[in-house]
Amino acid sequence: MQKIDKKIASVDHKIEIISSLKIDLISQIFLCNFNGIKSVIRIDFDIPNWLKKQRASEFQILNFLKTKIQNQKVLYHDLDRGILIREFHDGKEISYSDIRRKENLISLGKEIKKVHEIKIDNVAINNFKNLIENYRDILKNKIKNNWYLNQGFKIFDSLSCEKEQIIFSHNDLNRQNILFNRKYFFIDWEYASLNSPYFDLASIISSYDFNDKETGYLLCGYSKNFFLDQEKLKSWVKFTYFLDYIWRQCLIETSRHDEKTLSIKSLERNLDIFQ
Repeated sequence: MQKIDKKIASVDHKIEIISSLKIDLISQIFLCNFNGIKSVIRIDFDIPNWLKKQRASEFQILNFLKTKIQNQKVLYHDLDRGILIREFHDGKEISYSDIRRKENLISLGKEIKKVHEIKIDNVAINNFKNLIENYRDILKNKIKNNWYLNQGFKIFDSLSCEKEQIIFSHNDLNRQNILFNRKYFFIDWEYASLNSPYFDLASIISSYDFNDKETGYLLCGYSKNFFLDQEKLKSWVKFTYFLDYIWRQCLIETSRHDEKTLSIKSLERNLDIFQ
């Protein structure tokens, strides 16, 4: 906490911390007043370079989104110190039971579609495949002797070789990154890139463990004209589980985190159902 306090003190603006919102493996997030504006401040711990690159990408994405839907005004940014302050957006994480209501699933599908329809114009947006290849490079010495890593990359390779249109995608649509206040609002855009439209849909499905009926409502809201390959969707859902494992292994390779801290054995037991 002392390091966090020092980072906050290093910002040459008036910051009043109101409460802690979230703490995870790489950062802590607070609700605050920034120069009298209700805001959210995210402060990174000591993170490896590949994550710092994602933070830099996020800042570019948020600036790009200023003129689009899902506008999130950045009030302060210091990449070297790992500090991002954005304007507060009123909303809360929707519960497991509420999101399963037909009208909410349809609305969520519509909001995802709006993101996928964002035109990138001439903005330099990364490709999701490049992100995965970076993970593969970090883990190159572990893949051969690790079935879970090998299987995860194998699933991705089978999907990425298929020819399909890639679109602007959030790429991290889990429960913690979806706020609701009369409409859905997505936060944490550091992994946004060009990707298959299936990936955001698969991320939602795996995060909430939707059944076929609930998935149908989500897709109905997404687009009645979207041709859905059921087997491809199932493969993308499967990949999301392995991607979490891959990401955590990258963190082990490049930081002080260990397998126990990152619950690797528990993840492997969950992935064993795919063997």
